[in-house]
Order: sequence, then C-alpha cells, then structure tokens
Amino acid sequence: MEDKQRSSMQNSLFYGLITGAVLVVFSLILYLTGQYMNKTLGYLSFVLLIVGMVYGTLEYRKNSTNGFLSYGKAFKSCFLIGLIAGVITAIYTFVFAQFIYPGYINEIIEQTRESMLTSGREMTEEQIETALEYTRKFTTPVMMTVMILFMYPAFSAILALITAIFLKKEDPSLNTNV
Repeated sequence: MEDKQRSSMQNSLFYGLITGAVLVVFSLILYLTGQYMNKTLGYLSFVLLIVGMVYGTLEYRKNSTNGFLSYGKAFKSCFLIGLIAGVITAIYTFVFAQFIYPGYINEIIEQTRESMLTSGREMTEEQIETALEYTRKFTTPVMMTVMILFMYPAFSAILALITAIFLKKEDPSLNTNV
C-alpha cells in the first residue's frame, strides 16, 4: 500500500502534536513521581523537543520530498514542529497550574526564596520580598502561558537554524553550477 505524501504543514502539524503530547506526558510523569521541580530532569524536555523536530523533519524528507530537502524547508519543518509543540505545552502549563496543581506556583515562589537565601549573596529580607513580589507577578498561570508562547518560538527558531544544517540534503540534479 502506498503512503500518502504529506505537505510540509501537515507533517509539521502531525509531528508537532505528537511532540507536544510527548512533552505533556513527560511533564505528567515528573509530576506523578514528585520530580516536577527537578530542573535537571526538566531539561530533558528540551531533548524531547529536539528529537521531535529532527525525527519529524527526517520523516518529511524521507516520505514527501524524495529524500531531498533544502535548508529553508528543513528549517521551516523544524520550526513549525517546535512551534506547535510549544502551543500544546503552553495550554498544558495553564491547565496544570490553574486546575491540576494550583500549589505549583507557591512551590516555585518557595524554591525562588530558597535559591536567594542559599545563593551566597547577602540580601536583606526586604530585598528578598521585593524580588519575590516580582516573581509572583510573572508566576501566574496566564503569565507562565504567555512566556511559553514567546519562549518556544524563539527557542524553536534557534534549534531549527542549527538542526536544519544537518537535516538538509540538496538534490544534486538541481545543481546549476555544471
């Protein structure tokens, strides 16, 4: 049976949704195991994002472009996969912080306080409280969602610029320098 070729947008949507779902499941696993505040394990979500971007773009190259892909199309594919995964992650973050575990924000505030106290910098209680007030303003479910919606496209663009270098495969028949 012949596979139906996907357009670039269809492929990016498909793998972006899959990557976003994987990131949500990973986040839920961290929450259920009590590791959701572990920053080191949290960085694995970036690895999962990269894997989703690379795998989805390789599948697009293999199945829809006869094994060839320009740098621009590789960038577009990676970026869109990351963008769509970011939207899914932003929605999940809002739902998590607002409904699943509203105490999450208090834990972020407390972790921030602890890191200020143990950072080695001498801070007065007033300075700590001022810093925590700013942290509280930016650590609401809505603000966290907005920040993710800005961070993921920027991060995805940077990753796409780099990964597209390795994922491109120019069609030699299009070489006009002969």
